[in-house]
Amino acid sequence: MKVKLVSLERWAELRYEVPPPIGTLRKWARNGNIYPAPEKEGTLYRVRPDAVFIRPNKYCKTINTNQSRHPLKGRLIERIIDGEAGQV
Repeated sequence: MKVKLVSLERWAELRYEVPPPIGTLRKWARNGNIYPAPEKEGTLYRVRPDAVFIRPNKYCKTINTNQSRHPLKGRLIERIIDGEAGQV
């Protein structure tokens, strides 16, 4: 069954006590700061009600989409930070 999509404004009302301005929401949608990514229908963005705001530039921020025991990890970033990147 397909999830019913809501507008960015409605999503912000559901997620935040004081929603950000529509310009900020559109910027987040364009820059990939909302996961799963919103769909653009004409001039409107539609997003899943359970979508979350993310900061793609944050290190080791993982989203477990497969609900397994082993979440996805930023292994390369971890190795770089720990100084193990050049070791075999």
